[in-house]
Amino acid sequence: MAAETDRTSLTSACTAAESFTKLYYDFLDKMRHKLSKLYLENGKLVWNGNAVDGNNNIQKFYEDLPPSVHILNCLDSQPVREEAVGKQSTIQVTTAGFVTLKDRKYPFHQSFLITAKEDKWKVVSDVFRFQST
Repeated sequence: MAAETDRTSLTSACTAAESFTKLYYDFLDKMRHKLSKLYLENGKLVWNGNAVDGNNNIQKFYEDLPPSVHILNCLDSQPVREEAVGKQSTIQVTTAGFVTLKDRKYPFHQSFLITAKEDKWKVVSDVFRFQST
């Protein structure tokens, strides 16, 4: 029975991660003015070593970057055990791919911790990093 519960939890995490990342990268590439809605009010971002706290500051940070186009090559997700997060539904999401900024293409890796709040997934913490080639 526990194995079936774990399998169901993994499947749910994968489905949620796929839906969330599609929405997230659509917002990031096309609707940055709404990006704060995807983060908790006290969400955290570390973007290539630059730390940003708070959903409105994160949105402003991204709005100041050049327009982007993200292409994902890889997506992985794992549910975080409820015992570790106070029975709050939480998922670790990891992506990798390429982002184009100012006509220059960069390989990147991004890792999110998302949690359910009011029936919506919100980013708790987000780490984005260009990968060296």
